[in-house]
Amino acid sequence: MSRRNTLLLVLSFVGFIALGLPDAVIGVAWPAIRRYFQLPQDALGPLFVTVTVGSVIASTATGAILRRLSIGDLLALSCALTAISLFSYTIAPSWIVLVALGLLTGFGAGSIDAAINTHAATRYSARVVNVLHAFYGVGAAAGPALMTAVLTADREWQLGYRIIVGIEVALAVAFALSRKHWPPPTPAHQEHHRPAHLLETLRLGKVQLSLLVFFFYTGCEAAAGAWVFSLLYEARDIATASAGTAVSLYWGGLFASRLSYALLPADVSPDAVIKLCIVTALGGMLALASNVHPLVDTAAIMLVGFASGPIFPSLIATTPARVGPQHTANTVGLQISIAAVGLAALPAICGLIAQHRGLELIPIVLTICWSVLVVAYWALRRVELAVAPK
Repeated sequence: MSRRNTLLLVLSFVGFIALGLPDAVIGVAWPAIRRYFQLPQDALGPLFVTVTVGSVIASTATGAILRRLSIGDLLALSCALTAISLFSYTIAPSWIVLVALGLLTGFGAGSIDAAINTHAATRYSARVVNVLHAFYGVGAAAGPALMTAVLTADREWQLGYRIIVGIEVALAVAFALSRKHWPPPTPAHQEHHRPAHLLETLRLGKVQLSLLVFFFYTGCEAAAGAWVFSLLYEARDIATASAGTAVSLYWGGLFASRLSYALLPADVSPDAVIKLCIVTALGGMLALASNVHPLVDTAAIMLVGFASGPIFPSLIATTPARVGPQHTANTVGLQISIAAVGLAALPAICGLIAQHRGLELIPIVLTICWSVLVVAYWALRRVELAVAPK
């Protein structure tokens, strides 16, 4: 591998870590922020809404933006925008202003996510893309750990965010200095293809089915992570430590399976891995819904996490082969966009169900959602094979 390619690969790994850093930190910072602004517990919801809206707008527009900017330029601008928005959190005069700043945070995060995934999809194998996404988990774990260290040192929550701002600024500088080294989103041997407009991409049946797959997958992943603790602790009377361990095993399994993908034989197709993982996750969720025994519950949720890990990065990695070079940048952006919607929508729906029908209905709903995902992915593969060259 050339020095240039090594540099870009290292920056991609660092980029995924930086992408994860601000995403999970709010969970630890929220009690301190709530006291600072004198807010009720449910005031966090509007911030999630504005961040999601910003992310959806940015991700959807990524294909159009990349027709005018290089990936390196977009990554540098996005990291700078994220740094500005997070720093602005720390000097916001009111909670309403901070919530409004969530649009900028979402826009920066959505642009980074879509841009770096477009680069990964067009330049790296499914094995590398899985490992890259595993490092997102490193950032997602490091952010809360950083904020915890700041708060336990009896420092203000603003310091934790400012440290993350410093990391984002350093990354923006690194992307800016390396911007001429980042290749275009279309590989050189395919550059004669005109990038498609967004509406052209949206008209493709396989893109529409792909968006359905991404919506249900990310929604299932997020909903399980958000509600398993409550299900085990509140509905099934499992001890706090055991319920917490089950959740840790869920996220740990997701991280471990993405790293483990690199150990698979080179001739294993991503499609085979995706199919096996979806079916296995469905089986694990069905076992959790059956409520057989606490040990079975723990094993089931760990299995769901481990099976879930390779699905998202493998779907990203196979996007160019699925839609072709003209539609790759648009499709990746749309997939990241609909994933953000799924991340917000399905956990919220599960919360409403838990409030009105009880927590025990959540694994049943998620079993249905995983079943829909099986059908949607099967339909996507049928469409792909039907339009493939003979």
